[in-house]
Amino acid sequence: MALLILVTTQCGLSQEGFNIFPFIIPADARSFAMGESFAALPSNPSGLLYNPAGLAGLSGIRASYSQRSLASESKPILRSFNVVTGTPIGVFAAQYNRDSYGDLPITVYGSGPAPMSTYDYDIGVGYAVALGRGFSIGGAVKYYSSHGLSVYPTIGYPMSSVSTSPFIYDFGLMYTFQRFHPQDVIEDSITIGFSYQNIGSGTTTGLLPFDMAEYDIHEFPQYFRAGLSYALRVVPRGDGDVSPFQAVFCGEYRSDQSTAADDAAGFGMEFTIDEIVSLRAGGLFLSSDRGAHIRYGAGVRLPFRPLGLGLALQGAVIPWYSVYAFSIDVRSDLP
Repeated sequence: MALLILVTTQCGLSQEGFNIFPFIIPADARSFAMGESFAALPSNPSGLLYNPAGLAGLSGIRASYSQRSLASESKPILRSFNVVTGTPIGVFAAQYNRDSYGDLPITVYGSGPAPMSTYDYDIGVGYAVALGRGFSIGGAVKYYSSHGLSVYPTIGYPMSSVSTSPFIYDFGLMYTFQRFHPQDVIEDSITIGFSYQNIGSGTTTGLLPFDMAEYDIHEFPQYFRAGLSYALRVVPRGDGDVSPFQAVFCGEYRSDQSTAADDAAGFGMEFTIDEIVSLRAGGLFLSSDRGAHIRYGAGVRLPFRPLGLGLALQGAVIPWYSVYAFSIDVRSDLP
């Protein structure tokens, strides 16, 4: 019974094109709404998940909390905490992701139902630096582990879910072409980005004291991402003014380099008015699906300029899957 529920949970996630690993599933509402196509988005706080080179160019201190539901009968919740700091020698980032499946009822022989708590998590740190002339590079290292409590499905012996806890690595680069538009009132750029993710050893998960090979996971999904983005910004009229309009278009192809996940292609767009309200839409096409997973989202950024702070609230949905995401992030421009 315990094994059946765990397998059902994994199958529910795979219907949306994901595995159970939290470090490959985006939780933040902005990237979720824009088709998870951020491999070529510069100055991006979500770069630690897609392409660490995208962290380059960020300034100040950013902290965020994101939460996302997943398409599964057990209704797991993915939570993510992020901190990004820009320094004169580059940008540093840290991330904690936790995928919680809650307490699942398991029938224990002679005792009736008993709860089983299951979750997995990862901790990641990254660094990126701009090299000049539009180039930036970055890298990240992540530690993965899982935790669970189960029981043997027929005789009720207590068992703990255990796994190896490897370190895995990401590498990425970006190049940005500036100023394609001839007018001085508009700034625009095109960026290309590449990253290779989850390099390192695999993990093996089982249930003690019995060897249940059916639940073993031998490798992480390794991705090669290639992306393209275009950004346009109307220049503010004077010092202290805000840009009245900004637009971002992005696309990405994600190639599975292992046997654990799908190839995928994503696209996204974002329109921002007065640097306050943002409207977003995107889609994700998976090799195992016939259609696209279309998403919608919006965000509101509240500037507290006298304090040097900004607060952003963001949300996104996949309507027919009843999947949602929301994010809260705080930005400080103080040195």
